[in-house]
Amino acid sequence: MKRARIALLCLVFSLQAFGSTPMSMDGFNKRFVIKKNDNGEITAVKMKFFTKKFSIRPYLMQIKNDLKEEIERMRSQDKSVNTAQLDAFMEELVSQSDKSDEAYESAKVVRRSLENLPTINVDESFAAIQKHEVLKKFAFDLKKALKMLDLSIIADPTDARFFYRKNVTYEVVRRAINFAKKKFDNIPVLNLVSFVIVKVHDLVLEQRLFHQNMLLHYMQNFETKLGMSESEVNRVFSSIYESRIAATGYGESNSAAANWEMYGLDKFFGVVRAGNTRIRRSNSTYQMGNKLNFAFVKMTNDKGEKIISHLGHNKHQFSSKMSEAYNFDKPNKVKRFRSLLNLGQVGLGFLPLNGNIKSLISGFVESFYTAQKRTEGALVGYFESTGNTQMFNAVLKQNINPYIVY
Repeated sequence: MKRARIALLCLVFSLQAFGSTPMSMDGFNKRFVIKKNDNGEITAVKMKFFTKKFSIRPYLMQIKNDLKEEIERMRSQDKSVNTAQLDAFMEELVSQSDKSDEAYESAKVVRRSLENLPTINVDESFAAIQKHEVLKKFAFDLKKALKMLDLSIIADPTDARFFYRKNVTYEVVRRAINFAKKKFDNIPVLNLVSFVIVKVHDLVLEQRLFHQNMLLHYMQNFETKLGMSESEVNRVFSSIYESRIAATGYGESNSAAANWEMYGLDKFFGVVRAGNTRIRRSNSTYQMGNKLNFAFVKMTNDKGEKIISHLGHNKHQFSSKMSEAYNFDKPNKVKRFRSLLNLGQVGLGFLPLNGNIKSLISGFVESFYTAQKRTEGALVGYFESTGNTQMFNAVLKQNINPYIVY
């Protein structure tokens, strides 16, 4: 019965697709390992490639170099060119907004942040955050927490509270920021070190989310070929979605444990149905193309550009339009846009902003790309399974996460 339900889910998926591309599960065998006990029962699904030797340095070097390159670009260009580029960036920030006033006010602050970047002494600022051993202590504590977590495990079908009980890394972040507040009295420096702490933590854990979404692609398309029993498949689905329960979600954790056999499949089925509904409703407005998997569809946007859109993510928090995952006519568009968003977020800490305002603006920025790029693990899985190496690399490149290992 349960196996039939998954088959029905896949049938619903196929009816919504407008074409198909032959797929291989070679990528699954390359990326994942299934661990079994002596009785042949699956105990875990693990990543083969992930950041084993954690260090803050990769992100520090990435953001430092990105800042320097952007500042140099802004200084070397005519003022009119910079203005035109920021105008286009502003337009992208506020376009397709249902709440245009909120989006516009937030976008204005992000623009101010980018315009202020050339005033930042990058080397001096990054030297300052290395003082007082705040980052060194954070790195040590996070390494300990990651050892207890075992980052390589992306699903444990045997334990309905495996991830919930190990939701300890956010406490490491909280302690690190409180420690930084005691050590730094320079607000921009404190803001920068706090940003690095939060970002590094999120990017390291993002490896798991990225690969879970890739695994969901393979489970949707190769469910009967993965060497798992019907019950094991169901419980792997459940483990993936259990890992996404917030530390405050005790009630949800209880619900997952009580319905462990079907919890994840119900969640996934809901995602597929919502995506199919979104395609049907968009047919009258846009030219829709192939549905690639549970999370992505090819389409033509209102500018006539061939793109891949997210079925489960909006453009941003003030928009009900689908987020753009890749633009075939402008291959560097998404990567460049995300880079500017990230730099704008860094720059917020150098503006004299109220803490609550800064948090609201940062949330607006995050809503454009944070969840989206995690879900793009499923898009990378699609392109690898169809043998499209060029697109596989293109989507990975725009992820801007130095801890994703390939």
